[in-house]
Amino acid sequence: MSKILVAEISGKRAGDVRSRPTEKFAVDFDHLIISNNSEGYITDWDIVNVPDDYVEWYKANVRTSENAWYAPMNRSYAIKYAREHGYDYLVQLDDNIKFLELAYKIDEPFGIIRRYRQHSSTDMMNEFIEMLVCVLENTNACMAGCGLAGSSVPDGSFLKERYCYSFFCLNVHTCPDIFHGDFEDDIEFRLKCKEKKLPTIMVCPLRYSKTGQVSSKDESGNRAAYTAVGLGRGDTMRKIHGDVYSCGYTGKTASTMSQKNGRYFKHKIKPFKVGAVLKNKEAIEKKMLELFRTFAQHQPDKVILKEKGSYKKD
Repeated sequence: MSKILVAEISGKRAGDVRSRPTEKFAVDFDHLIISNNSEGYITDWDIVNVPDDYVEWYKANVRTSENAWYAPMNRSYAIKYAREHGYDYLVQLDDNIKFLELAYKIDEPFGIIRRYRQHSSTDMMNEFIEMLVCVLENTNACMAGCGLAGSSVPDGSFLKERYCYSFFCLNVHTCPDIFHGDFEDDIEFRLKCKEKKLPTIMVCPLRYSKTGQVSSKDESGNRAAYTAVGLGRGDTMRKIHGDVYSCGYTGKTASTMSQKNGRYFKHKIKPFKVGAVLKNKEAIEKKMLELFRTFAQHQPDKVILKEKGSYKKD
């Protein structure tokens, strides 16, 4: 049986679940926090602080900025830790996940399309993890992850080659060793997977929501460094992957649950596909149906009226 480790990637967010809401979720698998600074953490999760010798090695050989290299270092050490402790799959979670969501659509007679989103702030975690592992076990992907809630309306998509971050699972036997890029480490990691001819797959009905930086004015963790560096956030990626990467600011967000007005950093990456191979399509579909049977619920029809800038339900 495959061994699975769940690692919350965290640093400089002292306090309890109010600071790190990810820890509200019930997790049945081995789980811990990988941190560069866990001072003041109140939690029942085990904590593994990145050893000093690894910190010095990462600073000397990998980091590309002076103030935002902690998160990719923690992610890289999590891979090393999982390998050294005999795990086959490593789930990485951001520490500020607010809820999980199962999003889907149903095509009904007469051209009627119904779209549903089932939320939970305490459940679904174990079933989502099992689904991601099932995808990795039955494809040639080295990374499978969830999408961001509100990024698009449910369109019936199941599996797609896409960027995954904040909630994803790695095959530790095949994935790259380290995260580079400091500010854009998720993009750089997928490009490394591409160089190894390994796809990254998003399981589209599985989604998560995080604490929004603009709406909450959250400057904890690495977010203060993101704000301070501005467009410099994309400097390294422009240097090493300028053929596919560009960035800038926008006043718009693609999210269907926009954080209202704000100035958003936006990057662009030329699309590409590695090519995913399904080794056992039936096993993946069976696992997805089990998840739907567990969480999908009938939703009554609603009429929502927008009046004077606010929503009223009738």
